[in-house]
Amino acid sequence: MTKTIKIEGMSCSHCSGAVTKALEALEGVSEVQVSLENKQAVFQLTGAATTDAVLREAIEDAGYDVVGMQ
Repeated sequence: MTKTIKIEGMSCSHCSGAVTKALEALEGVSEVQVSLENKQAVFQLTGAATTDAVLREAIEDAGYDVVGMQ
């Protein structure tokens, strides 16, 4: 399943790298693509082990705000 998360607070390549690293560390997350321009992360999610709450927490723990999820 393709998942898209809208993120506020990213301003540079370090920011996008931090979000990428946070998401890739989660079980079932792959093919992470973070766009500063679009303020979003798009990735593949397999299995039900990683919930929206877990995804949100990983991004917010990295220092960014989740403003939307689909």
